[in-house]
Amino acid sequence: MNKKQAAAKHLWPSAIVLAIIAGLILFVWYPYPFLLFKANDKFSLTLIAVAVFIGPALTWFLYKEGKWGLVFDLLVVVMIQLAAISWATFALYQNRPYFMVFTVDRFEVLSIRDVEFSHPGQLKFMEKPVVGPILLYANMPVEPLAFQKLLKEVMFEGKPDLQFRPEFWSFYSDRQLQTLKASSPLEGLRDARPESTDQINRLVVRHGGDITKLNFVPGMNRGGQFAAILDADNGAVVDTLLINGWLDE
Repeated sequence: MNKKQAAAKHLWPSAIVLAIIAGLILFVWYPYPFLLFKANDKFSLTLIAVAVFIGPALTWFLYKEGKWGLVFDLLVVVMIQLAAISWATFALYQNRPYFMVFTVDRFEVLSIRDVEFSHPGQLKFMEKPVVGPILLYANMPVEPLAFQKLLKEVMFEGKPDLQFRPEFWSFYSDRQLQTLKASSPLEGLRDARPESTDQINRLVVRHGGDITKLNFVPGMNRGGQFAAILDADNGAVVDTLLINGWLDE
């Protein structure tokens, strides 16, 4: 077996591993549009791609039939390759969008590392669907004393705001009509973003062709903004658009 054959033999399993990881990232952990604005994970994505192809390249460089210690050299290459891929894949897994929390007038996308659970009863919010984040609603305290307590904790005690605190959460499906009150007609977004008219029109076609049946609210994620598309009748989240959803900007 020559250098090219050895490198090719290493390349095929590496390519299969890459395909599996890419499928998980694109279709399970970071479905559209979340991967597009996860700027802080570009290093992990690059590391996976480099590690997948650097392994066969090192095999080509080191391989010499009959070389003493060849098996050890190749084993070290594989171990380094697997370590880099495993570390980067785990980082992407840990930082994947886990919660999509509606707060006052917007959705915020959080990873599991952004939230601390203080009570066993809150673990019900961990039951994430296989694809995409779990939808939640952050309830602003309505009683004056509870509201003042929250303000004091956030402004003077350094505690996280309510979207990061499960004690304020409800499942989105239980409060989606409240979200609808804070939403706006999708027509307004189309008028405000003429450069995205085609993108919005394609979405409308996918959802029946009547734009009056769709509303939106802004969404925020690390490194980007988006618009969450709602059913105008019941407030259910039906889609997302990679468009700035803040009409005053």
